[in-house]
Amino acid sequence: MKRLILVRHGLTDWNEDGRLMGRHEVELNERGREQARRVAKELSTLSVTAVYASPQIRAQQTAAPLAELLKTRVIVEAAFDEVWLSSEWQGKTVDELRGDAELERVIADPMYRSESLEPIAAVQIRTTAAVERFRKRHTDGRVVIFSHGDPLRAISAHYLGMPLAQFRRLGCENGSMTIFDFNKRGPRLALSNWQP
Repeated sequence: MKRLILVRHGLTDWNEDGRLMGRHEVELNERGREQARRVAKELSTLSVTAVYASPQIRAQQTAAPLAELLKTRVIVEAAFDEVWLSSEWQGKTVDELRGDAELERVIADPMYRSESLEPIAAVQIRTTAAVERFRKRHTDGRVVIFSHGDPLRAISAHYLGMPLAQFRRLGCENGSMTIFDFNKRGPRLALSNWQP
């Protein structure tokens, strides 16, 4: 793979309300659909080899305009799914969960292993393993992955060689793109958290 393009799904009403989604199915809102169109327009001029997306509808809806312009299909890849989240937390805001000792520990320590949240180390393992498979499959290609904030931050942290405990320091806004170029010397960050 010559180029890896990471795209976070567009906005949903839950994003705008600050609600924790996990794997709950939430569709894009109008602003999110506009973000998807802008991403598609920006990427449609590249020679894209493959378009992958999380199983979540919001990621697939963000990928669909690009696939349509390229006359290709969106390949759903489970490895790029959102972080699993306990049903007790889904749909709530952090403010509504204030005082939940388990959530407070997760916020204070990104590496804390909670039964209410998929560990970020496991997320990084599943996502980067898939990227490495695609690097071998698409050796000279440009691959676009539509996913979610934390999985994309975990991938970026891996290719930047930064400690996973610092992954939350990486920007990854809705509808943004982060690009890595690969050469013999390894990955190089070409663009980070850019919104067209």
